[in-house]
Amino acid sequence: MPSGMIRSGYALVTGLSNTGKSSLLNALTETRISPVALQPASTRMPITAICTPGNAQICFVDTPPLESGYDWSIIDWVDVIVLVIDIKTFDYDLEKPVIKNFLRRTNNKPVVLALGKSDYIKREHREAFISKARHINRFASIVPVTPLVNYGIKDLMDAVLQNVPMRNRLFPRSINTLNSKRFLISEQIRTQLFSILPLDVAAGTAVQIEETSHRDGKLYVRANLIVSRASSKGMLIGRKGQTLEQINRLSLSAIEEFTGEECRLDLWVKVREAWTENKTDLLEFGYVC
Repeated sequence: MPSGMIRSGYALVTGLSNTGKSSLLNALTETRISPVALQPASTRMPITAICTPGNAQICFVDTPPLESGYDWSIIDWVDVIVLVIDIKTFDYDLEKPVIKNFLRRTNNKPVVLALGKSDYIKREHREAFISKARHINRFASIVPVTPLVNYGIKDLMDAVLQNVPMRNRLFPRSINTLNSKRFLISEQIRTQLFSILPLDVAAGTAVQIEETSHRDGKLYVRANLIVSRASSKGMLIGRKGQTLEQINRLSLSAIEEFTGEECRLDLWVKVREAWTENKTDLLEFGYVC
């Protein structure tokens, strides 16, 4: 084997909405790169996090939910797929057409089944769930996980590494994501909207970063919250600006946790009518059409 060859590759993290994909990616990579929300379907674009377990290197890719209609041609260039399914409903979920269609598209690539929220099942019963899953589909590995308490994370990482090829290192050790800092900051802000605003208003609000710079030892971020209807502007601002202040406070905390820096955040609300229906606007705001 040529010198310098290591376990190195791409691992796709996918599943139905609200199964904990983003939490799992953060636990696997020991980062806060992928923002986490209680509301389903908050991930809109792939978010990458690169980790180096031992002498290996894995680029994990967090994706929108399987129900989102995302272009799954990404499957063609990853090495292994981590399918996250709620352990309580996995047998029912694996029979859903969207899951079956996805598995048919994997082109015989190894699929590791991560049985999420495994803390809902007693430890002594989890092996029975694993055995049942083996009879439903031929997965490369099946691992019960609970990202919030780090349960099963090492086992899942080992399962991924077993299915990643030997090759030269893909990225320098100093790189921990393929996404831009601006994009990741905008996602931290956008995710907070789902915890404060009605779902339709949050989904119809884009985050546009105008500036990131350092001032007086702090990270300064200026961002626009762009709504698709004029009537939504008042909802984002709220009475005497209280809603916007709450969004600012939660977003600032999320950005500081993600960056590890003390920050100052200026948010402004603007209207661009029907931007969600305009392909040019969608591309400008970072959505895939």
